[in-house]
Amino acid sequence: MESQIEVTNKQFPRHKLFSRELAMLMYGFGDEMPPLPESVDVLEDILIDYINDICIQAAKVSSKPSKISVEDFKFVLRKDPKKLARIVELLAMNKEIEIARTLF
Repeated sequence: MESQIEVTNKQFPRHKLFSRELAMLMYGFGDEMPPLPESVDVLEDILIDYINDICIQAAKVSSKPSKISVEDFKFVLRKDPKKLARIVELLAMNKEIEIARTLF
């Protein structure tokens, strides 16, 4: 029996989650400081849509309908070697930090 995941396209209010970081990132890539708020808003919308799409894809491939694992994200991003390598790197760094915390 195959489980179905219901995906809805709800519009959530904007909270400017990444505005400060995106403004600095845009400056680092050659934009003016401060960048236009409209530019930051558009980039933030694109980023949030991307994150949402990746989460939905991970939920669709998840073996447990109510839980998404790191392996689900790795599976979704398997065709993007840069992102997959970054996931592996961050997981390794996280493991090193956990080991270092146990030593103190």
